[in-house]
Order: sequence, then structure tokens, then C-alpha cells
Amino acid sequence: MSAAMGLSQSTMSAEAAETPGPRVFADPSSPTGYTARFVYYNPTATSVRFVADILLRNWADPSDPTVYQPQQYKPGLMRGGGAYNVQMTNAGDGYWVTEVPLAAGANQYWFYVNNDTSLWVADPANSPRFAPDGLTGTARRAFNMVNVPYDPVKQNYAPLAARTIENPRPDIKHGSWSYVPLQIGTATRTIGVYLPPDYRAQRGKPYKTIYMQHGGGQDQSDWMTMGDVPTIMDNLLADRATEEAVVITTNTNYLGAANQGYPNLRNVVIPFVESNYNVSTRAIDRAFAGLSAGSAVTQNLINFDATKFGYWGPWSGGASVRATTPDVDKPYILYGGGRWDFGLPNANTVTALDATAFVENEVVAGAHDFNAWNQLFTIFARDYLWQPHAFMADKIAALDTAVGATGLDRREKRDLSTQLRKVDQALSRDKSEQTVALLQGFVDEVDALHDGRQLTDAQAAALMAGAQKMISSLSFWL
Repeated sequence: MSAAMGLSQSTMSAEAAETPGPRVFADPSSPTGYTARFVYYNPTATSVRFVADILLRNWADPSDPTVYQPQQYKPGLMRGGGAYNVQMTNAGDGYWVTEVPLAAGANQYWFYVNNDTSLWVADPANSPRFAPDGLTGTARRAFNMVNVPYDPVKQNYAPLAARTIENPRPDIKHGSWSYVPLQIGTATRTIGVYLPPDYRAQRGKPYKTIYMQHGGGQDQSDWMTMGDVPTIMDNLLADRATEEAVVITTNTNYLGAANQGYPNLRNVVIPFVESNYNVSTRAIDRAFAGLSAGSAVTQNLINFDATKFGYWGPWSGGASVRATTPDVDKPYILYGGGRWDFGLPNANTVTALDATAFVENEVVAGAHDFNAWNQLFTIFARDYLWQPHAFMADKIAALDTAVGATGLDRREKRDLSTQLRKVDQALSRDKSEQTVALLQGFVDEVDALHDGRQLTDAQAAALMAGAQKMISSLSFWL
């Protein structure tokens, strides 16, 4: 798709209007420093509308309720205001054109032809690679992607600069991805499979796996295309900001019944992946995340079997994981959504679950769209996956605060705080066994202080319960 997007340093020539597809060019008159020109060819159309999730909201000032047009960009604004929808100009001979300023990262767009808003038309000059067994026609939401550079002078906003992780880099190693057939019952279906650069089938250390689930009107195509997973993984790996992993995308339609825990996922897809690729068979080395309807799948899976995966990402689908779910305190759960997202998980519900489980919550600039979901995948892969510390650092800090609130003398407080610092350091280095031993040492110290009546029953119980919660999770995966 990126090959269809040219970049020039000058204004477009008249002839370019007859070259179908998107083209991004540096533009001193644009508020972002870049303008994208979209050309759609359809000689039978009587009207064409250009639609894109590029309206802007004020991320720097959440009290600002304004929805801004792309032409109104100023530093502090981010995509997340909903769909920009304009009539394209009929340039003659079947060509339809429009221009719009765009900001950094992956921008999503589509067309409505002849005012038929039930059919999201893909850009034939820049179409996503759809799965051969995926959705078609009006069931299919066609998200086309155009990548835009960052102008540090005009865009001038660090959160926007961070979205360049979504743009392809020609000078790094690239992984590969494809739709791989597998048999589910009597039907041949496909999964999307991303393999990291230099994937080795015989590597001594198996790769970890990340399973990504789509939302409504989508299928296994979307995380690989508009979701930008291959590009984001390539860039994170080039930056040494995540661990090599195989990424799998599946189609909800063939996973089986939700109330049976999606048996085709558990009994067909996962065994197929683990038999055909050099990936770990340990649950702690597997992650599962989904957006919107895929978040419902994710949370249903957690409630059915919380330890089938070590890491979970339910995004933009509310919060429905039950605190009473067996073993919900063992895995690590990252909730998330866009600030202007109707599916944003309720923060109080997430906080309540965190009292039982290991839960974090990320709110990013975006609505119920890939502006939020691309960022959430980046954050998940970079800051949370394979890192228990990311889910326990706040628990360790809370224990240290609780120690400070006790009536212990200065030396006793210092000794317990020192032990907790050692716990934090060991866990941040992914030394789970050492962390468990240090936490047990903390429990023993607290128990001794309680026996000596320096700590009340309530204080000792709270401190030991917090430490034991971490011990239970970390020990479960050893």
C-alpha cells in the first residue's frame, strides 16, 4: 500500500490528477506541512464522496469540546473527531479528486459512490490485501491507508510525532505476512500470519505469539492492513523496543461458540500455529487482544479460561471481565480505548478489577477507530508484552506507601522499603524467580514485625496480601 503513495517536495502537477491513488506532498501552505491528493477513477459514477477518520480533537486540552477540520490543524490536536466526509470533484474522464491536509502516521479513508453509504468502497489503486475468505460487499468496511510524515515545525507535537512508528521505513529489515490456509471442519479458512525479520524455523528459542482479533465489519485482514501490525512490529524490532513474535489474526466467524470458549480457536487454530511455526507452547508466551467486538471475544475468553494466554488486551469494548473468574489474578490485562471512543472501558470498573487482578488501562488520542487501535497495539507490544513489571510496578509502589504509613521506626521502614526496591529491580530485569524469593523475604519480615507487635493485624495482613498476590501470579508461570 505504501508503494501507491508517492512523496514529492513540490505542488502536484496537473497530470497527476489523472494518476489514481493517494499522493502525499510537502506543502508550505498546509497547516501540517503536508497535503494528500486523492484520485479515484470510476467512469460510471455520478458522485463520489471521500470519507476519512481524520477530524481532530484537542488532546492537549481535554476541556475543549470542539471538533476541528483537518484544515484547522494546530499543535495539540490529534485525530479522533470522527469522519471527514466531502464530495470529490469531478475532474472529467471518470476521475474524481480531492485534497486535504493530513498529519503524521497512518490515516484511514474510503469512498462512498453514488451516495451509497452502505458500501465502503476500497481504493482500487491502494487497496488493502483482503483475506480470500473474508467479508465482501456491504458487510465489509474497507479501510485504505495513507502514511504521512511528521513535520517538526508545523505539527510540533510529541504525541503526533510518536505516530510515525506507523510509517514504513525503507532502510530496516522487514518481516513478511500472508494469509495461511487451515482446515476448520469441512471448510478451508485462513489466518493472517506475520513472521518477524529473519524468522528461523529452527531457532533454539521459540518465538512468542500475539493473537489479534478484529471488530465488527472487519475480518482477519484489518489488523494486518489498516491496523498496521507488520509495519509497527518491524519498526519496534528495529528500535529493539519489543521482542520478536509471530502475530496471528483470526476471523471471529469460524472460532466457534462464545459460550464454549471459542473451541476452534483453542482446538484448531492454536494447535495449528504451534505445530507449523517455531513458537512457544507456554501460555505465558501467548497474548490475545481485540478491538470493539474483538474486545468482547477477548473478555469472553478471559472469563472462560483466564490462563489460556498470559497477556490480554481488551480494547474499546467496555469492561466485562469478572473478578470472580477462576485464576483471573494470574495473567496480565491491558484495557484501553480512545478518549472519544464510545467503547472506552469504564475507568472505575477497571480499577475495581485491578483490586483482584493485574490490570492496567491506557487511554489514547482517538475515537472508536484505528487512530486509537494502532496506538494501543504499539503500546501493548512495546510497553506491556512479556513484562510483568509493567503490571506490578504500581503494586510495589503501593506496598511501599503502605509501609510508610505504618508506625514502624525509621530503620524498620527503611529495611522493608529496601526489600521492595530489590523486588522492583529484579522484576524490571525479568528475573521472576529472584523476584518471588525477594517477595517471600518481604513477607517473612512483615510476619516477624507482626509477631513483635510493631505492626497491627490489619497492617500486616494488607502488606502480606499485596506481596502474596504477586508471588501467586509470578509462581504460576514459572
